[in-house]
Amino acid sequence: MHHAEFGIGAYTPSEAGKLVGTSATNIRRWLFGYSYTHHGPKTAQAPLWQPQYGVDQDEPLLGFRDLIEARFVARLRAVGIGMPTIRLCLTTAAQIADDPHPFSSAHFRTDGKRLFLERMGETGKRDVIDLKTLQHAFPKVIEASFLDLEFDDDKATRWFPLARSREVVADPERSFGAPIVEDGGVPTSRIAQVFLAEGRSVDRVAQLFEIAKSAVRAALTFETQIGELKAA
Repeated sequence: MHHAEFGIGAYTPSEAGKLVGTSATNIRRWLFGYSYTHHGPKTAQAPLWQPQYGVDQDEPLLGFRDLIEARFVARLRAVGIGMPTIRLCLTTAAQIADDPHPFSSAHFRTDGKRLFLERMGETGKRDVIDLKTLQHAFPKVIEASFLDLEFDDDKATRWFPLARSREVVADPERSFGAPIVEDGGVPTSRIAQVFLAEGRSVDRVAQLFEIAKSAVRAALTFETQIGELKAA
């Protein structure tokens, strides 16, 4: 069993799946590998990357960077990019960037169909590489794909999971990475619980936690978005 560590974040496969929009089974397969049999001997698929907490099949945990890697994989799968391509590109990116979590680095880019890695070339100019073909691409046409991340030292450190809002944040330095409202630091799950207990009163929740009503509404929108709160 792994114990959560401050600054790394801690998510079960079920929690991570809800946050990134996939199943806990997929999360387990991506991070811990799996075996299958198809017209012959059993075949083992290795994990896509080494989890921050290591491998513990009984009670596995993901760190924050694992969560962001899984988020990228889930989004890439949603637009039809196959697992062999994702696996190949992730391995290539990890080698080029010298980072075991390249999809949660500031260097990763995608145009929705292809995967790229940006680095500084020998001339000091931006060098963008197509991770599947290893061909160079044009930097001007490739923008950062996910603008809801904050980076420090080229690594993702904070995620704002609510579209077009910065009121909900996942930050491994706060509440072990659980989604919280930025102003006040109250977990969104706790806000949803109290909201139901207080007769669905936004005013009452804002008063109890001493936070803005907009923060309460943002938390409730997020909890509804991930399926933890049903609309009235």
